[in-house]
Amino acid sequence: MAKRFNVSKAGDLIALSYEERLGPRIKKSLDRNGVQAYFLFDKTLVIPGSNEVSDYTDFNLRLRKVKHTDGRKYHNGFLSHAKQVLKWLDEKSLKPVRITGHSLGAASAQIVGSNLAKPTIAFAAPKVLHGTQRVDGEGWVANFQRVDDPVCNLPLGDENFRHIGSKFWMSSPVQEGGGLKHKVKHYLTLINDKDSNTKIPRIWPR
Repeated sequence: MAKRFNVSKAGDLIALSYEERLGPRIKKSLDRNGVQAYFLFDKTLVIPGSNEVSDYTDFNLRLRKVKHTDGRKYHNGFLSHAKQVLKWLDEKSLKPVRITGHSLGAASAQIVGSNLAKPTIAFAAPKVLHGTQRVDGEGWVANFQRVDDPVCNLPLGDENFRHIGSKFWMSSPVQEGGGLKHKVKHYLTLINDKDSNTKIPRIWPR
Protein backbone atom coordinates (compact mmCIF):
# COMPACT_ATOMS: atom_id res chain seq x y z
CA MET A 1 0.00 0.00 0.00
CA ALA A 2 1.29 3.46 -0.91
CA LYS A 3 2.27 5.74 1.96
CA ARG A 4 0.73 9.20 1.89
CA PHE A 5 3.22 12.01 2.32
CA ASN A 6 2.82 15.22 4.32
CA VAL A 7 4.04 18.02 2.01
CA SER A 8 5.37 20.21 4.81
CA LYS A 9 7.27 17.26 6.31
CA ALA A 10 8.79 16.53 2.90
CA GLY A 11 10.07 20.10 2.75
CA ASP A 12 11.44 19.86 6.28
CA LEU A 13 13.43 16.76 5.33
CA ILE A 14 14.95 18.57 2.35
CA ALA A 15 15.91 21.51 4.58
CA LEU A 16 17.51 19.16 7.11
CA SER A 17 19.49 17.45 4.36
CA TYR A 18 21.04 20.77 3.29
CA GLU A 19 21.91 21.52 6.92
CA GLU A 20 23.39 18.02 7.34
CA ARG A 21 20.96 17.42 10.20
CA LEU A 22 19.21 14.23 9.07
CA GLY A 23 21.66 12.38 11.31
CA PRO A 24 20.14 9.29 13.00
CA ARG A 25 17.24 9.22 10.51
CA ILE A 26 19.63 8.04 7.78
CA LYS A 27 19.86 4.32 7.04
CA LYS A 28 21.98 4.64 3.86
CA SER A 29 23.47 7.60 2.01
CA LEU A 30 24.70 8.09 -1.54
CA ASP A 31 27.55 10.45 -2.45
CA ARG A 32 28.94 9.36 -5.79
CA ASN A 33 29.90 11.28 -8.94
CA GLY A 34 28.28 14.44 -7.61
CA VAL A 35 24.97 12.72 -6.76
CA GLN A 36 23.70 12.84 -3.17
CA ALA A 37 20.68 11.05 -1.74
CA TYR A 38 19.54 9.76 1.65
CA PHE A 39 17.46 6.70 2.41
CA LEU A 40 15.87 7.09 5.83
CA PHE A 41 14.84 4.39 8.30
CA ASP A 42 11.18 5.17 7.58
CA LYS A 43 11.91 4.35 3.90
CA THR A 44 11.74 7.95 2.69
CA LEU A 45 14.17 8.83 -0.11
CA VAL A 46 15.48 12.42 0.10
CA ILE A 47 17.27 13.90 -2.93
CA PRO A 48 18.77 17.37 -2.34
CA GLY A 49 19.64 19.76 -5.16
CA SER A 50 22.73 21.50 -6.47
CA ASN A 51 25.39 22.10 -3.84
CA GLU A 52 28.57 22.46 -5.91
CA VAL A 53 29.63 24.09 -9.18
CA SER A 54 30.13 20.72 -10.89
CA ASP A 55 26.39 20.02 -10.55
CA TYR A 56 25.81 22.61 -13.28
CA THR A 57 28.35 21.22 -15.73
CA ASP A 58 27.60 17.57 -14.94
CA PHE A 59 23.80 17.77 -14.78
CA ASN A 60 21.92 21.08 -15.04
CA LEU A 61 23.54 22.32 -18.26
CA ARG A 62 23.61 19.00 -20.10
CA LEU A 63 20.61 19.95 -22.21
CA ARG A 64 20.80 17.36 -24.97
CA LYS A 65 17.76 15.08 -25.23
CA VAL A 66 18.47 11.37 -24.71
CA LYS A 67 16.30 8.27 -24.86
CA HIS A 68 15.61 6.26 -21.73
CA THR A 69 14.69 2.55 -21.64
CA ASP A 70 11.01 3.52 -21.87
CA GLY A 71 11.67 4.97 -25.33
CA ARG A 72 10.95 8.53 -24.18
CA LYS A 73 13.36 11.48 -24.46
CA TYR A 74 14.63 13.20 -21.31
CA HIS A 75 16.93 16.05 -20.34
CA ASN A 76 20.34 14.37 -20.47
CA GLY A 77 21.72 15.72 -17.19
CA PHE A 78 18.59 15.06 -15.14
CA LEU A 79 18.22 11.54 -16.51
CA SER A 80 21.89 10.83 -15.73
CA HIS A 81 21.36 11.96 -12.12
CA ALA A 82 18.19 9.87 -11.71
CA LYS A 83 19.79 6.76 -13.20
CA GLN A 84 22.59 6.95 -10.63
CA VAL A 85 20.01 7.16 -7.82
CA LEU A 86 18.07 4.21 -9.24
CA LYS A 87 21.27 2.17 -9.64
CA TRP A 88 22.23 2.85 -6.02
CA LEU A 89 18.79 1.83 -4.74
CA ASP A 90 19.06 -1.41 -6.70
CA GLU A 91 22.62 -2.10 -5.51
CA LYS A 92 21.62 -1.66 -1.87
CA SER A 93 18.21 -3.39 -2.25
CA LEU A 94 16.51 -0.23 -0.95
CA LYS A 95 12.80 0.19 -1.62
CA PRO A 96 11.49 3.67 -0.83
CA VAL A 97 7.83 4.13 0.04
CA ARG A 98 7.94 7.91 -0.57
CA ILE A 99 10.32 10.30 -2.32
CA THR A 100 11.09 14.00 -2.10
CA GLY A 101 13.56 16.26 -3.88
CA HIS A 102 14.40 19.92 -4.44
CA SER A 103 15.70 21.69 -7.55
CA LEU A 104 18.15 19.32 -9.28
CA GLY A 105 17.02 16.71 -6.76
CA ALA A 106 13.40 17.41 -7.72
CA ALA A 107 14.22 16.89 -11.39
CA SER A 108 15.76 13.55 -10.45
CA ALA A 109 12.85 12.72 -8.10
CA GLN A 110 10.32 13.12 -10.94
CA ILE A 111 12.08 10.39 -12.90
CA VAL A 112 12.81 8.14 -9.93
CA GLY A 113 9.30 8.50 -8.51
CA SER A 114 7.53 7.76 -11.77
CA ASN A 115 9.83 4.79 -12.43
CA LEU A 116 9.13 3.31 -8.99
CA ALA A 117 5.46 4.41 -8.86
CA LYS A 118 5.79 5.84 -5.35
CA PRO A 119 4.35 9.07 -3.85
CA THR A 120 6.80 11.79 -4.86
CA ILE A 121 6.92 15.46 -3.84
CA ALA A 122 9.17 17.69 -5.94
CA PHE A 123 9.93 21.29 -4.91
CA ALA A 124 11.19 23.93 -7.34
CA ALA A 125 11.67 21.42 -10.13
CA PRO A 126 12.82 22.19 -13.66
CA LYS A 127 11.32 20.33 -16.60
CA VAL A 128 12.71 16.88 -17.40
CA LEU A 129 10.63 15.13 -20.07
CA HIS A 130 10.38 15.89 -23.79
CA GLY A 131 6.95 15.38 -25.33
CA THR A 132 3.32 15.24 -24.24
CA GLN A 133 2.77 11.48 -23.93
CA ARG A 134 2.38 10.41 -20.29
CA VAL A 135 4.85 8.01 -18.73
CA ASP A 136 4.00 5.07 -16.50
CA GLY A 137 3.84 6.11 -12.86
CA GLU A 138 3.35 9.79 -13.66
CA GLY A 139 0.29 10.05 -11.44
CA TRP A 140 2.41 9.49 -8.33
CA VAL A 141 4.41 12.71 -8.78
CA ALA A 142 3.45 16.18 -7.47
CA ASN A 143 5.43 19.29 -8.38
CA PHE A 144 5.15 22.29 -6.05
CA GLN A 145 6.19 25.43 -7.91
CA ARG A 146 6.30 29.14 -7.11
CA VAL A 147 5.19 31.48 -9.87
CA ASP A 148 8.14 33.75 -8.99
CA ASP A 149 10.76 30.98 -9.20
CA PRO A 150 12.23 30.98 -12.74
CA VAL A 151 13.91 27.59 -12.19
CA CYS A 152 10.48 25.95 -12.57
CA ASN A 153 10.37 27.12 -16.20
CA LEU A 154 13.76 25.72 -17.21
CA PRO A 155 15.05 24.66 -19.64
CA LEU A 156 14.11 27.58 -21.85
CA GLY A 157 14.00 27.53 -25.63
CA ASP A 158 12.19 24.22 -26.15
CA GLU A 159 8.47 24.26 -25.41
CA ASN A 160 8.28 20.49 -25.70
CA PHE A 161 10.03 19.99 -22.36
CA ARG A 162 7.65 19.49 -19.44
CA HIS A 163 7.39 18.30 -15.85
CA ILE A 164 6.40 14.75 -14.96
CA GLY A 165 3.27 14.61 -12.81
CA SER A 166 0.83 17.14 -11.39
CA LYS A 167 1.83 20.80 -11.10
CA PHE A 168 0.73 23.00 -8.21
CA TRP A 169 1.64 26.62 -8.77
CA MET A 170 1.82 28.83 -5.68
CA SER A 171 1.95 32.59 -5.27
CA SER A 172 2.75 34.70 -2.22
CA PRO A 173 -0.12 36.74 -0.72
CA VAL A 174 2.37 39.24 0.74
CA GLN A 175 5.56 40.97 -0.30
CA GLU A 176 8.44 38.76 0.81
CA GLY A 177 11.22 41.09 -0.25
CA GLY A 178 13.63 40.82 -3.15
CA GLY A 179 15.78 37.96 -4.29
CA LEU A 180 15.25 34.59 -5.88
CA LYS A 181 12.52 32.55 -4.14
CA HIS A 182 14.04 29.17 -4.95
CA LYS A 183 15.13 27.78 -1.57
CA VAL A 184 12.92 25.19 0.05
CA LYS A 185 12.26 27.60 2.95
CA HIS A 186 10.48 29.91 0.51
CA TYR A 187 8.23 27.02 -0.49
CA LEU A 188 7.51 26.03 3.09
CA THR A 189 6.45 29.60 3.87
CA LEU A 190 3.54 29.22 1.44
CA ILE A 191 2.75 25.58 2.16
CA ASN A 192 2.55 26.23 5.92
CA ASP A 193 0.31 29.27 5.44
CA LYS A 194 -3.14 27.66 5.48
CA ASP A 195 -4.83 30.93 4.46
CA SER A 196 -3.06 31.16 1.10
CA ASN A 197 -2.89 28.81 -1.87
CA THR A 198 -5.79 26.91 -0.36
CA LYS A 199 -6.27 24.66 -3.40
CA ILE A 200 -2.89 22.98 -3.20
CA PRO A 201 -2.75 19.59 -1.44
CA ARG A 202 -1.06 19.39 1.95
CA ILE A 203 -0.98 15.58 1.75
CA TRP A 204 0.10 13.55 -1.30
CA PRO A 205 -1.52 11.57 -2.80
CA ARG A 206 -4.55 13.60 -1.77
